[in-house]
Amino acid sequence: MSIYKKEVNMSILLGEMAEDIKLLAPNLGLETNIAENLKVQGDRDLLAQVLQNLISNAIKYNLPNGWIKIQAYQEKKTVVIRVSNASLDIPASDREYLFYRFYRGDKVRSRQIEGIGLGLSLAREITRAHNGNLIIEPAILSQTTFLLTLLIK
Repeated sequence: MSIYKKEVNMSILLGEMAEDIKLLAPNLGLETNIAENLKVQGDRDLLAQVLQNLISNAIKYNLPNGWIKIQAYQEKKTVVIRVSNASLDIPASDREYLFYRFYRGDKVRSRQIEGIGLGLSLAREITRAHNGNLIIEPAILSQTTFLLTLLIK
């Protein structure tokens, strides 16, 4: 994957994404805690694609009248971004496969939610191409949290 890297202000990008949530899912509560001037070297369009995937999933897999929380801060030489949402619990048997291409858990298939199972796989590949990481955090009752980390250069 070829990447055109330049300075990207993740704080601004996340702010834009938060505005999108307000328009796309006005029924969901939104909480943001985004530090200012979180800058990384990367391809803005590809990083936006990663964030759009995480936010799209947070909307699609949310509970009725649920919530989305976006946190972003700097920890040493890393930008840390968490996207959380109210959700049905993801079984442990599904959690380990979420980043596999075309994987869709039983609960997702039974709810007839659109998608083919490529989003998280592609998001992780883009993140790794930026020398970062994307994981799902350990289960918390009725909540799903994805953790995105990107190195500051």
